[in-house]
Amino acid sequence: MLGDLKTKIEKVIRPILTDQYFDLLEIKLLRYRKNYRLQVFIDSDDGVKLDDCARISGLLGTALDITDFMDDGYILEISSPGVDRPFRSEVDFRRRIGRNVRIDLIADGYEKTIQGILTKVNNEALMLSGKEGTIEVALANIRQGREII
Repeated sequence: MLGDLKTKIEKVIRPILTDQYFDLLEIKLLRYRKNYRLQVFIDSDDGVKLDDCARISGLLGTALDITDFMDDGYILEISSPGVDRPFRSEVDFRRRIGRNVRIDLIADGYEKTIQGILTKVNNEALMLSGKEGTIEVALANIRQGREII
């Protein structure tokens, strides 16, 4: 039931976020007492500011109220993914070019972790500059990455 509701919610909010130049990263929907707790995680090339969360909350709240999906009521939370969120997609990596990252990958059947400055990302690979020089890593081999703060 919650999965179907999340799908309906996504169909309503994704176009609004796209129009506002935000990416939808994740939707979490939980039953909270008599209401729902709806958490929407967003990101953009410019990051997410508190004012962005407030503006997006108003837009999404209005759209969701019109649909009347959640008759029992809901609490809407808009948030950025946070700096320690693991990233996997090409877009996530592109946003971190020039930053120090740690990459967990599978190479030759073994799990391996490397780190360095992310210097380039294309459709199939990324380039890291580190102690061993420049390393190219196929995106298909990457389990996840994290920014090192």
